[in-house]
Amino acid sequence: NYNQNGFSLVEVLLAIVILALVVAGCRTVPMTGRTQLMLMFESSENAMGVSAYAEYMQKEKPTSNSRQQEVLKRVGNALKEYTGDTGYAWEFNVLESTTINAWCLPGGKIAVYTALMKKFKNEAELACVVAHEIAHAIARHGGERMSWNYLKALGSLGVSAIGNDWWETVYGIGTQYGVMLPYSREHEREADSIGLTLMAKAGYNPNAAVDFWKRFSGGKSASILDMFTSTHPC
Repeated sequence: NYNQNGFSLVEVLLAIVILALVVAGCRTVPMTGRTQLMLMFESSENAMGVSAYAEYMQKEKPTSNSRQQEVLKRVGNALKEYTGDTGYAWEFNVLESTTINAWCLPGGKIAVYTALMKKFKNEAELACVVAHEIAHAIARHGGERMSWNYLKALGSLGVSAIGNDWWETVYGIGTQYGVMLPYSREHEREADSIGLTLMAKAGYNPNAAVDFWKRFSGGKSASILDMFTSTHPC
C-alpha cells in the first residue's frame, strides 16, 4: 500500500524507526564534545572487545623483549590516568609481527607490533601512537562504527523494498564513500586531537607526534583519489 505521497507503509515505518534510533542514540565524545550516534550498549561493546582480544592473543605471540613490554606498559599506564572514570580493564601488549601497526579494541585492549616499535626514536613518539589508540577507546569509535553500520543496513532494507537494482547500487556506493569513509577519517582526526591532549596531560611533548608522522610518511603526498577513498586522513 502507498500513501498519497507515493511512499509504501514499509518505507514510512522504516523512516520512523531510523529517526527514533538517531534521536535516542546520541552520546557526547569526551574532550571534543562532538555528538555521536551510539546504538550500542557499552557493556556489549566491551564484551566484544574482550572476546576479540582473546582470539588475537591466541593467534599472535607477545614479544619476549621485556624492555619493549616495560616501556609500553609505562607509557600506557601514564596516559590512561587522564582518561577519566572509564571502568575499562586496560591492557597494553607488544606483539611479534612484521606488520607496522597498532590497534585498540573496545574496553581498552591495546597492542603495538614489534615492527612499529622499531620506528620510535623516543618514548614521546611511542606515547603519540598509544594515546591515539587510547583515544579510540574512550571515544567509543568502534561502537559508533557499528551503530552507523546498523543504520546503513536498515536503509538498505528500505531501498531493497523499492525493488530497483540501480538504486541499491547507488545507495551502497553513496553510503560507503559519502558516509562510512568520511566518518572513519573523522574518527582518526578526533583520535589525534584527543591523543595530543592526553600526551600533554601525561607530560609528553605533543611536538613528538609531528616529528614522528613526518618521518613515518617519508614526505609522500597523497593523490586526490587517496584522500577520497582512504580510511585515514592523508
